[in-house]
Amino acid sequence: MFLYSVFQPAGARESAAEGAVFVRQGFDRLAFLLTPVWAIRHRLWRMLGLWALWAVVVAALAAALRLDGAVATLVYTLGALGFGLEADRAREEALARKGLLLQGLSLGETAGDAERIYFDRFLNMNAQEQRP
Repeated sequence: MFLYSVFQPAGARESAAEGAVFVRQGFDRLAFLLTPVWAIRHRLWRMLGLWALWAVVVAALAAALRLDGAVATLVYTLGALGFGLEADRAREEALARKGLLLQGLSLGETAGDAERIYFDRFLNMNAQEQRP
């Protein structure tokens, strides 16, 4: 099971499902392996810029210090590991900048499972509020 944070636009109680975004918590393998692709997919231009800066710094260090290719790859991989570890926080910050609010957490094997569990709970809470 994975933990997902749920972000929704402010005041979206009736149409909660339309604008909801589920962000999986934990290490993101795609952000680790293919940072630029991941950043473009999620429109995280700051993360893309940081990755480009990191790649340039590693290349410059490798050239200036005449590092072996394996050492340069290891240094790059350590930075990529950081991108994989911080991917969920970068997405959450971007969603917050867009005005979405953290509305809760949900568990699930997949994002679809987490959505179903979250909205089942959401609908049950609304039904209980409407009872006299």
